Amino acid sequence: MQNWRFWLNKLIDLSRRAGSALSLAFTLSSRKLRKIWLNRSKHAVGTQAGERIYAIGDVHGRADLFQSLLKIIQADGKQRGQISTRIIMLGDLIDRGKSSKQVLELVRHFEGKIEGFVVLAGNHEEMLIESARGNGTVQNLWLDNGGIATLGSFGVDVKDLRDKEPSQIGECITKAIGEDTLAWINGLPTTFRSGDYLFCHAGIRPGVPIRKQKREDLLWIRDEFLDSTEEFGIVVVHGHTETLNVEELPNRINIDTAAYRTGCLTALALEGEDRWLLQAIDSG
Repeated sequence: MQNWRFWLNKLIDLSRRAGSALSLAFTLSSRKLRKIWLNRSKHAVGTQAGERIYAIGDVHGRADLFQSLLKIIQADGKQRGQISTRIIMLGDLIDRGKSSKQVLELVRHFEGKIEGFVVLAGNHEEMLIESARGNGTVQNLWLDNGGIATLGSFGVDVKDLRDKEPSQIGECITKAIGEDTLAWINGLPTTFRSGDYLFCHAGIRPGVPIRKQKREDLLWIRDEFLDSTEEFGIVVVHGHTETLNVEELPNRINIDTAAYRTGCLTALALEGEDRWLLQAIDSG
């Protein structure tokens, strides 16, 4: 369990990011699908030979967009022809949007049915796990950053948690979400690699070898990673930090387009040296 200083720093970080996010203005198309070709890297960067990847950014409880994007991915794959394919979820399945329970159910279903379906952990999943364990500091952090919506999707009114001790709140969370689901979330991996691409939720710490990266950084890192121009030896595909447009840089690609509030959920498609985007867009 992380100490209170760790979680206090996360509260400050999330509060700062939420404040800056409010100043962003998004102009959304009414189309259900947007397909964009990205530039190729100056250096030869590619997936593992014979593999196509669809990496999906932070869903944050938008089951509707997630289902639409899966259909778009299916159609795109059919059009391009059969090849070994992986779908990689970059974490933050839950919170903020109103349908976190449905997202978890869908993801677990597809993980069991679709070969090559990979689900990575995000920092919001970590906050849920710590909250269920009775960590009062994290419970406050989680509820203030989208956890209320997740509990609501499981039929829990946050008002019913008032005046309860952290251990009691943890018991309520565990009962609502289920020990099996929590165990599954707790066991999610933090990284996946294909060829020259590394997939994780938040990013990596510059100057640290990939094999020595810490879970904390993979789930939480921001500025040290985002501001780095270092060549990591791989291209990091990540979410975690909301962006107006997909960020494609020589060392990283950020595909968190803030689906819960913009109505735009993004998938980065990769095959060999080719890159393109697929986006499900809420017409409402």
